[in-house]
Amino acid sequence: MSEIILDKKEIANLKADITKQVDSAIKSALSRNEDKILNRTQIANYFNVGTNTIDQWVKQGMPVILLESTKRYSTASCYKWFHEQEKTIKPTKKRPIRIVNE
Repeated sequence: MSEIILDKKEIANLKADITKQVDSAIKSALSRNEDKILNRTQIANYFNVGTNTIDQWVKQGMPVILLESTKRYSTASCYKWFHEQEKTIKPTKKRPIRIVNE
Protein backbone atom coordinates (compact mmCIF):
# COMPACT_ATOMS: atom_id res chain seq x y z
CA MET A 1 0.00 0.00 0.00
CA SER A 2 1.34 3.42 -0.97
CA GLU A 3 1.55 6.33 1.40
CA ILE A 4 0.95 9.93 0.43
CA ILE A 5 2.72 12.59 2.42
CA LEU A 6 1.44 16.17 2.24
CA ASP A 7 2.92 19.29 3.74
CA LYS A 8 0.77 21.78 5.71
CA LYS A 9 0.06 23.96 2.65
CA GLU A 10 -1.05 20.96 0.56
CA ILE A 11 -3.30 19.74 3.40
CA ALA A 12 -4.87 23.20 3.68
CA ASN A 13 -5.45 23.31 -0.10
CA LEU A 14 -6.97 19.81 -0.04
CA LYS A 15 -9.30 20.75 2.82
CA ALA A 16 -10.36 23.91 0.97
CA ASP A 17 -11.06 21.94 -2.22
CA ILE A 18 -13.08 19.30 -0.36
CA THR A 19 -15.05 21.99 1.49
CA LYS A 20 -15.80 23.76 -1.79
CA GLN A 21 -17.01 20.51 -3.42
CA VAL A 22 -19.21 19.59 -0.43
CA ASP A 23 -20.72 23.08 -0.27
CA SER A 24 -21.47 22.94 -3.99
CA ALA A 25 -23.13 19.52 -3.65
CA ILE A 26 -25.25 20.71 -0.71
CA LYS A 27 -26.37 23.85 -2.57
CA SER A 28 -27.26 21.75 -5.60
CA ALA A 29 -29.28 19.30 -3.50
CA LEU A 30 -31.09 22.10 -1.69
CA SER A 31 -31.98 23.87 -4.93
CA ARG A 32 -33.48 20.62 -6.27
CA ASN A 33 -35.73 20.43 -3.21
CA GLU A 34 -37.04 23.99 -3.53
CA ASP A 35 -40.32 24.28 -5.36
CA LYS A 36 -39.91 26.58 -8.31
CA ILE A 37 -42.42 27.60 -10.96
CA LEU A 38 -40.86 27.28 -14.40
CA ASN A 39 -41.85 27.71 -18.04
CA ARG A 40 -41.62 24.86 -20.56
CA THR A 41 -38.01 25.52 -21.58
CA GLN A 42 -36.89 25.81 -17.97
CA ILE A 43 -38.63 22.57 -16.90
CA ALA A 44 -37.08 20.82 -19.90
CA ASN A 45 -33.66 22.01 -18.75
CA TYR A 46 -34.48 20.94 -15.18
CA PHE A 47 -35.04 17.35 -16.41
CA ASN A 48 -32.33 17.62 -19.08
CA VAL A 49 -34.76 16.77 -21.89
CA GLY A 50 -36.18 18.62 -24.88
CA THR A 51 -39.35 20.69 -24.90
CA ASN A 52 -41.05 18.10 -27.13
CA THR A 53 -40.52 15.54 -24.37
CA ILE A 54 -42.22 17.89 -21.91
CA ASP A 55 -45.19 18.15 -24.30
CA GLN A 56 -45.40 14.35 -24.43
CA TRP A 57 -45.18 14.07 -20.65
CA VAL A 58 -48.01 16.59 -20.26
CA LYS A 59 -50.13 14.40 -22.56
CA GLN A 60 -49.23 11.46 -20.30
CA GLY A 61 -50.39 13.34 -17.21
CA MET A 62 -47.52 15.46 -15.94
CA PRO A 63 -49.02 18.31 -13.86
CA VAL A 64 -49.19 21.73 -15.45
CA ILE A 65 -50.41 25.08 -14.12
CA LEU A 66 -52.61 26.99 -16.57
CA LEU A 67 -52.63 30.76 -16.13
CA GLU A 68 -55.00 31.95 -18.84
CA SER A 69 -53.17 30.64 -21.93
CA THR A 70 -49.76 30.35 -20.23
CA LYS A 71 -48.43 27.02 -18.97
CA ARG A 72 -46.18 26.83 -15.94
CA TYR A 73 -44.69 23.84 -14.16
CA SER A 74 -44.04 23.25 -10.45
CA THR A 75 -40.70 21.49 -10.00
CA ALA A 76 -41.96 19.66 -6.91
CA SER A 77 -45.13 18.39 -8.60
CA CYS A 78 -43.36 17.43 -11.82
CA TYR A 79 -40.53 15.71 -9.94
CA LYS A 80 -43.06 13.71 -7.90
CA TRP A 81 -45.00 12.76 -11.06
CA PHE A 82 -41.77 11.76 -12.80
CA HIS A 83 -40.83 9.33 -10.03
CA GLU A 84 -44.35 7.90 -9.93
CA GLN A 85 -43.77 6.75 -13.52
CA GLU A 86 -41.01 4.34 -12.50
CA LYS A 87 -41.73 0.78 -13.54
CA THR A 88 -39.80 -2.45 -13.40
CA ILE A 89 -39.50 -3.87 -16.87
CA LYS A 90 -39.28 -7.63 -17.09
CA PRO A 91 -36.94 -8.94 -19.74
CA THR A 92 -38.76 -10.45 -22.69
CA LYS A 93 -38.07 -13.99 -23.75
CA LYS A 94 -36.43 -14.02 -27.11
CA ARG A 95 -37.05 -16.85 -29.49
CA PRO A 96 -33.93 -18.44 -30.91
CA ILE A 97 -33.12 -17.61 -34.48
CA ARG A 98 -33.26 -20.58 -36.77
CA ILE A 99 -30.92 -20.50 -39.71
CA VAL A 100 -31.66 -22.85 -42.55
CA ASN A 101 -28.95 -23.62 -45.08
CA GLU A 102 -30.18 -24.54 -48.50
